[in-house]
Amino acid sequence: MKYFVKNDKVHKYPVPSSCNVKHTGEKLHDSPPAGYEKCDHCFTNLPR
Repeated sequence: MKYFVKNDKVHKYPVPSSCNVKHTGEKLHDSPPAGYEKCDHCFTNLPR
């Protein structure tokens, strides 16, 4: 699993079907980069 930042949110790569964001060449990270909000659609299993 990789992660990328788009629109100031962290998304999973490959992007799950629950998220409509497209990866368009953003840098991929091995772990979610710090300092960004996680996408609610990519990280559906996180407690609120």
